[in-house]
Amino acid sequence: MKRPILLIMILPALALIFSLLVWPLALLFVSSVQSTGNAIGAAPGRAGLSLSNYVEILTDPWYFGALVNSLWLSFSVAALSILLCLGPAWLLVRGDFPGKSWIRALFTLPMSFSGVIVGFLVVIMLGRIGFIPQFMESLTGRAFLSGSAYQFTGLLVAYIYFEVPRALLTLESSLKKFDFQLETAARSLGAGRWQRFFWVVLPNLWPALLSTFSLTFCVSLGSFGVALIISKRFALMPVEIFQQFTGFLNTGLASAMCIVLVAIAFTVNYGLRMLSGRREVPSA
Repeated sequence: MKRPILLIMILPALALIFSLLVWPLALLFVSSVQSTGNAIGAAPGRAGLSLSNYVEILTDPWYFGALVNSLWLSFSVAALSILLCLGPAWLLVRGDFPGKSWIRALFTLPMSFSGVIVGFLVVIMLGRIGFIPQFMESLTGRAFLSGSAYQFTGLLVAYIYFEVPRALLTLESSLKKFDFQLETAARSLGAGRWQRFFWVVLPNLWPALLSTFSLTFCVSLGSFGVALIISKRFALMPVEIFQQFTGFLNTGLASAMCIVLVAIAFTVNYGLRMLSGRREVPSA
C-alpha cells in the first residue's frame, strides 16, 4: 500500500490521540508545575514554575495515603480478578454445556453498568442496613459487615465486580489461542494435573495474565464513579482530584495528581507489556 494512502488512513486516529490525549496532558503538566494555582491552559503566573505540588503529594500524609490506597486497591483488584476469572474463562473455552452463552452474558453484564450504579448496589448489599448485615443479624444476632460498603472491603467488592468482565474476556480470548495439544502431550508423558498447570499451561498463559493484570490495574487506578459513592472512610486519589478541582479550585495540585496517576498507569502498562513480550513462548 502506498505511503500517502497509509497516511490518510492513520491521520484521523493521530488527530484524535493528539487532541484528546497529548494536548490535554501537556496542559495538565504545565498547570501542575505552576506555583500560582492558575487555571488549566492559562499562562504561567509571576511566581514561575515549581514542583511544590508534587512535593505536597509525597509529603502530605492525606494525599500520600490516598495515593498508596489507590495503588493497593488497584493491585488487589487486579490480582483477585485474575484468580476469580481464570477458572470460568478456562471452562468457557474448553467446556460445552447448555446455557454457556447465558453464563458469558451474566459475567459481562457489569460492563454495562456505570460506576455510580455499582456503588449503589454495594451500598444495598453491604451498607449499614444492607441486605447481608440484616441477614447475618437474623442468623447470629450480630450485623456482621454492617457499614463495610464504605471501607476497603466494600471498595474491593465493587471494583472487582466491574473488573471481572474485562478480566474474563481478556483471558478467554487468550485461552482460545492456547495450544491444548501441549497439555495432552504432557498428560501422555505422565504429568499430573498440577504439573501440567505449572509447567505447561501457566508459562504459556503468562503473557495473557500480565496483560490482564495491566488492564484491570490501570482501569481500577483511575476509576471514579464507585469511589465517589462509597469511599467515605477511605481516601482515593481520583476522589481527591475531583475535590481539588471542584471544591477547592486548586487546579495545580489536581493536575499534579492526574499526572502522577498517568505516569504510574503508563509505567505499569508499558513495563508489564514488555515483560509479557519477553516471556512469550515462541511457537514452533
